[in-house]
Amino acid sequence: MQAQAAAAEAVALAREAELRALKAQINPHFLFNSLNSISALTASEPARARQMCILLGDFMRQTLALALGEELALVHAFLAIEQVRFGARLRFEEAVAPEALAAAVPPLLLQPRVENAVVHGIAHLLEGGWIRLEASCGGRRLHLSVANAYDPEAPRRPAGGVGLANVRARLQTVFGGRAQCEVAAGAACFQVNLELPEQVEA
Repeated sequence: MQAQAAAAEAVALAREAELRALKAQINPHFLFNSLNSISALTASEPARARQMCILLGDFMRQTLALALGEELALVHAFLAIEQVRFGARLRFEEAVAPEALAAAVPPLLLQPRVENAVVHGIAHLLEGGWIRLEASCGGRRLHLSVANAYDPEAPRRPAGGVGLANVRARLQTVFGGRAQCEVAAGAACFQVNLELPEQVEA
């Protein structure tokens, strides 16, 4: 009975996570139609075209960033689902400074890192293992870390894997050279450290 309740809760959390993820996506038809409308208005009603440009810019800014608190909600929803599958084998630790919760981050920046920690770390450990997520602010920078236990005897994932390459590319697109992504692989711990400019999401 308890397992059924946990499974039902996991499904509900998955739906909520999906809705939050959709917030981070821009419908290409919406963007195409908006740009066409702006183009048509530039000659006949330039003031309205300018207003539409500003509104579209505001909309895109909101879809390109989530507050860290919202991103963490995605992480928690994902882990709730995985907890049903792994049970006590999956242990999650979190140390998030309260002032970091309002900081803006690109959508789905942390959840895929936590997913990798499960797939490439916990899933290979017979006794299970831990995942630790940390977030703090300092010097006008947001510091994020996802670390996990893993089996050093298991096939090692390359430090420059596709997932991390995508992270670096996204950070470069959003922040230019002002963000960093570093990987540290120890004897039994794999850690991804991210550092971004601290920006508060309105």
